[in-house]
Amino acid sequence: MDMRHLRSFVAVAEELSFSRAAERLHMSQPPLSQHIKSLEEEMGVTLLARTRREVRLTDAGAVFLQESRVLLGQLRVAINATVRTAQSDAGVLRLGVATSALFGVMPRFLDLMRTTFPHVDVSVSDMQSKDQVIAVAQGTLDIGIVHVQPDRMKLHHMPIFSEPLAAVLPEGHRLADSTDFSLSDLAIEPMIALSREHGPAVFDAVVASCIDAGFSPEFKHMARNPLIIFQMVRLGFGVSVVPLSYAHSAFPGLCFRELRPTEGRVRMEAIWSDKRASALTLQVTKRILPQLTESLQQAVAP
Repeated sequence: MDMRHLRSFVAVAEELSFSRAAERLHMSQPPLSQHIKSLEEEMGVTLLARTRREVRLTDAGAVFLQESRVLLGQLRVAINATVRTAQSDAGVLRLGVATSALFGVMPRFLDLMRTTFPHVDVSVSDMQSKDQVIAVAQGTLDIGIVHVQPDRMKLHHMPIFSEPLAAVLPEGHRLADSTDFSLSDLAIEPMIALSREHGPAVFDAVVASCIDAGFSPEFKHMARNPLIIFQMVRLGFGVSVVPLSYAHSAFPGLCFRELRPTEGRVRMEAIWSDKRASALTLQVTKRILPQLTESLQQAVAP
């Protein structure tokens, strides 16, 4: 049984005439009759009662007509969706995102996608950068937005953002309103860090920035994600240094102090695999990512 046989049956069942159905399908009657015969033999039922004067549906034929219309309708939907996806104006883009990108990068990315590809659904997964590299290489993600990774498993990559750091202080902290705040002011403060296991790029950037500022950070507490850091800071466990985009979290009871541009940054990039990339993915890398990079650069320009 194939779709040609279903179309032939539906045409005859709706026209109740082999000659009109053959004309509708732009074919001759003999192969049309053979299609119907093959269907009936395969299922072991009579679908159409034929006489010299008329063609009518049997009870079984009426049921099969209803179900055949459903199947052909589903086929049309599948074909249309596939064609639209191949033309890169519809489908689903599976996007991996490092947590800090959810605050600053994602709003701009989604605005660009809605404007350029309004019929594309973006499925977002918050994932560690190293896990995104594996997922993109295996084809379970289309694009990843990651902190720069030294080992990208031969994936394509594009720098999109160099993000400054910020200190996180509890409200009322002695440095919250300091007029000449710098990273070195935190040298004597107990500090909370995003653990290297859960954020190696951020952890390394913070340590490097502190060392450049003249001190070795004393991490009293480790956290698995930004929300834990914020709660620890609010409870008075210490202070922290995080990507500036976290300041958009609106977490209560905190004060964010942007560090000087020379006091450290975290670099982000987009990654994808040409070997596994769909037409949609390639269009996004060519049309959206350059616009995203430009938009982010303008946002942080002095």
